[in-house]
Amino acid sequence: MVCIMSGASRQLTLFLYGCCVAALGVQAEEHCPAERHQAAQYVAAVYEHRSILSPNPLALTSRKQALELMNQNLDIYEQQVTIAAQKGVQIIVFPEDGIHGFNFTRTSIYPFLDFMPSPHLVRWNPCLEPHRFHDTEVLQRLSCMAVKGEMFLVANLGTKQPCHSSDPGCPNDGRYQYNTNVVFSSNGTLVDSYRKQNLYFEAAFNTPPEVDHITFDTPFAGKFGMFTCFDILFLHPAVRLLRDSEVKHVVYPTAWMNQLPLLAAIQIQRGFAIAFGVNFLAANIHHPSLGMTGSGIHTPLKSFWHHDMESPEGHLIIAQIQLEDTAGSVPDHCNKANITKGHGFDPWSGKIPHAVEQLGLCATTTEPAL
Repeated sequence: MVCIMSGASRQLTLFLYGCCVAALGVQAEEHCPAERHQAAQYVAAVYEHRSILSPNPLALTSRKQALELMNQNLDIYEQQVTIAAQKGVQIIVFPEDGIHGFNFTRTSIYPFLDFMPSPHLVRWNPCLEPHRFHDTEVLQRLSCMAVKGEMFLVANLGTKQPCHSSDPGCPNDGRYQYNTNVVFSSNGTLVDSYRKQNLYFEAAFNTPPEVDHITFDTPFAGKFGMFTCFDILFLHPAVRLLRDSEVKHVVYPTAWMNQLPLLAAIQIQRGFAIAFGVNFLAANIHHPSLGMTGSGIHTPLKSFWHHDMESPEGHLIIAQIQLEDTAGSVPDHCNKANITKGHGFDPWSGKIPHAVEQLGLCATTTEPAL
């Protein structure tokens, strides 16, 4: 999917304006100080991937041919996991559409889809049980990468779920097709999946009948939330997810096409991290000719980002993230709990002066990733 938007409502424009100001690091008289004592930390990575694309995404192909293409991208993923493991990375995020590409029709994408069992109903380790389900080759490779790298792994792929005529929402071809994020634990177990809710002109995929509000726990950083690309501009799931005060981190695969002045990837990502007081791990696709670049690891106080419209190569960002007690490290007006409950910045209120003030108070440092 390519995330781009030609127009915006007044409320959305106001929200994006606030994010833009935050991303630029507006300063106010009162600042949100960093934690004075040394806090625990974890090591995260995001990979901006220059995907190998189908030369003709509209053409019909076989599952074998589709796997040949996807395995080329998965080979690159595996190389990045190996590099990340050497740096002690504990969680890595890959971008939306990075494995299969984009611009498919509903029919032409079908050979690229994996079957997705529900992680809520089935406990499954694809690396250890590769023959349990058919058409799960991509899930198997991702699972084994997580095992090899001894890290949590988040990736995006296309998935399919059969349905029956008794289901009133079942498409005529007898299956649902979803734009799906998956997360694997460091032992390769499929921890959870998220089906993208807010599709952007993605004819190949269905909108889930109910919104997935997905969180998952990690032993090194607690609870993470998860959503995809265009979702970031909507109440559900993005804002609603963060009403859970335990969600202090977000993983965010995206295929975002930059459009100025209000829809540049870095400003949206950084603005979100600051506005909601979360650590935000964003992995974008890398196709400069399409205006697609901009990934980062953003905390409320600092960002490590990559934006390159010249180099044709992908880029791995690795950063240490402090596990700070939000309430203890920033004033109450910067506390995520206050923000999301409406006592601080309410992104849907349209109150620009207050929003800018709150965002500015929490913005301190931003720097490109090496």
